[in-house]
Amino acid sequence: MWLTARASADAAVSGSTCRLVTTEPPDLSGNLRLRRRLLYRRETNRPAGIGMAQWKADDEQRIRAQIERMSATPLFAHAGRMVALLRYLVEAELAGEGDALNQSRIAIDVLGRDAHFDPTLDSIVRVEMGRLRSKLVEFYATEGAADDVLVGLPKGRYRPSIELRRGSFTAPTTLPKQEIRYCQADDGTSIAYALSGQGYPLVKAANWLSHLEFDHQSPVWRHWWRELASRYRLVRYDTRGGGLSDWQPRAVTFDAWVDDLHRVVDSAGLDRFALFGMSQGVSVAAAFAVKHPERVSHLILYGGFVRGLTKRDDPLSLERLELMEHLIRVGWGYPQAAFRQAFGAMFIPDGTNEQFKWFDELQRASMNSTNAAQFLRVAHEVDLRPLLRRVQAPTLVLHANRDNAVPFEEAKIIAGGIQGARLKMLDSNNHILFEHEPAWPEFLVEIEEFLAAA
Repeated sequence: MWLTARASADAAVSGSTCRLVTTEPPDLSGNLRLRRRLLYRRETNRPAGIGMAQWKADDEQRIRAQIERMSATPLFAHAGRMVALLRYLVEAELAGEGDALNQSRIAIDVLGRDAHFDPTLDSIVRVEMGRLRSKLVEFYATEGAADDVLVGLPKGRYRPSIELRRGSFTAPTTLPKQEIRYCQADDGTSIAYALSGQGYPLVKAANWLSHLEFDHQSPVWRHWWRELASRYRLVRYDTRGGGLSDWQPRAVTFDAWVDDLHRVVDSAGLDRFALFGMSQGVSVAAAFAVKHPERVSHLILYGGFVRGLTKRDDPLSLERLELMEHLIRVGWGYPQAAFRQAFGAMFIPDGTNEQFKWFDELQRASMNSTNAAQFLRVAHEVDLRPLLRRVQAPTLVLHANRDNAVPFEEAKIIAGGIQGARLKMLDSNNHILFEHEPAWPEFLVEIEEFLAAA
């Protein structure tokens, strides 16, 4: 069972309160069993300040015990002011005063400022909150990965998020075995693909920055393939020009990408399957679903776009693309990571130092600078908006609401263009969801429910 005390992004609006709502989803097979989801939702017609009053006394004891455990770990042991700030924020939430937290109150109560504190002149609260937020992310990515009390600080808020995870969540800890195979595209380009797991086939369209073996071990990606392969027969492949596929492809075009997907599913012996596209792979998956409707039973599109930066009628979008191309040309193969870190900050802003290092290595392992720049340009020349109305497969669109790599607006365009498509907004800053953040189990549940009939 999951108990969630999490306010929506606008929950701090004066006069809003929270209500504990219980929903019963279908019985879910697999390792993630969510029998009931408890979440706080905004309700404006009840008195303010009820906070976590619906929780039992032992729940509050567990939360306080978690804070004490965290304060004794090496990450927090010598960070006195940071621990004091964490305790203060959590106690305010437990007391039902989370909505009242603001810069002035925090500065005076915790950080030693006087009643004349002016947040426009003194950035101490923003700095300390940012440090604490990063430290919490690092803790739950390492020592606290298996903890059942999850504490976070969503960006733009002073109110903490707190989740209680009880025995029904049993995520698999071992990576499923994967088998690497190869097939040839029509132009002779070699395409590498991987098979793992059992069950209904789920095919992931290739996207920028992938490496079948490197991703399988990476702390940025491994929970994706572990969880999906524990539920489905997962098929994924590296794009032409990258990963384990041919780094000297005959051509890099959008049509070639769609044909490569066709070649992979034929080689894997799949007649009908669920198709999953993310990031740049969303446009490939949508085009394939239109071209081969008889093959696609369900279409899942996450964090992507169908109109590239060159098609958005916005000079800044074009400048952004040109800047990324320039960074790739001058810094992709450079020994220092400074240039490549711009992409890490865009894709995984909440990542730990370890995750940033892995993502940096992935960039160099996935493809060379020439291929990376060419892939990026081709991906952002597409405009499939007129094609969306021809998608026949049931479609689920998911997107993080604060995705820095692809704006949420693009998800609304996709969902609005496909008849009957359902749009699910996930609360996250990251383009690639991390295992410890609340959006990750939501993502898995949405997919399980969507594919339940399959």
